[in-house]
Amino acid sequence: MTNSDLIWQAAGVIRRVPFAGALNFRDIGGYPTPNGGQTRWGVVYRSDALHYMTSADLPVFDALGVKAIYDLRRADELAQHPGPREHIHLELPSGNPLAEGESAKLRSRIDGERWLLEDYLGMLARAPALFGTLFSHLADPARLPAVIHCLGGKDRTGLTTALLLTALGVEPEVVLEDYLLTNDYRGAANVPEIVELFVESGMAREAAEGVLSAPRWTMEKALMVLDETYGGIESYLLGPGRMSPVRLAALRAALATSELRGPGHKTGTTPH
Repeated sequence: MTNSDLIWQAAGVIRRVPFAGALNFRDIGGYPTPNGGQTRWGVVYRSDALHYMTSADLPVFDALGVKAIYDLRRADELAQHPGPREHIHLELPSGNPLAEGESAKLRSRIDGERWLLEDYLGMLARAPALFGTLFSHLADPARLPAVIHCLGGKDRTGLTTALLLTALGVEPEVVLEDYLLTNDYRGAANVPEIVELFVESGMAREAAEGVLSAPRWTMEKALMVLDETYGGIESYLLGPGRMSPVRLAALRAALATSELRGPGHKTGTTPH
């Protein structure tokens, strides 16, 4: 029995690793792919910032055997809260209403959600080469298992994971369900204090709550734009993403299987 098997059994669930600090740390394995396959368990994890981990969390994290951590945060975020383990910094440019003085323009919850959508569309437009670089790294088995994280593990990590799962052939409905799991796993942890920071900057409380949520429609729209504007995930990654067809094929081989397999005690086909 592997360390990973023990962790899954201790969790009692098949997706979220039960850290006390990083509450949105989860495996993206077990999602169905074409021809009866699925994404591999224990190969890629998505997470909120690893500095949230407690001293008791770190041995559990180390037991996962992670070989590469991809930190998508801004340089100032990283400097303020460095992670506990060596990482590769791939800064994913996203909007920042506090820095840009846009907070006061966000008044309602739907304003906050619309800002999220614009953030996702902005990342799609500005960062195709970054996604191509990251996915090329993930195509290398020597760099696996890997963790992808930002601050909350919701927006930058959320879009990145949605694109990755789409590239692996996971159906849009399942991709969206994975995105929505943030609402379950992160819950209210750390959110009230962040809401207060946004309110202090001039943003209405309802808008702040919208910004900190994971609304299905925003990611659904982003994936529609991926198809309508960029011609779908392959055109996006092979074109502006600068991936080669060989690396894209290697990504799929590294991160997906041709058969259904469980993480040790249960086979998953949908989010839990």
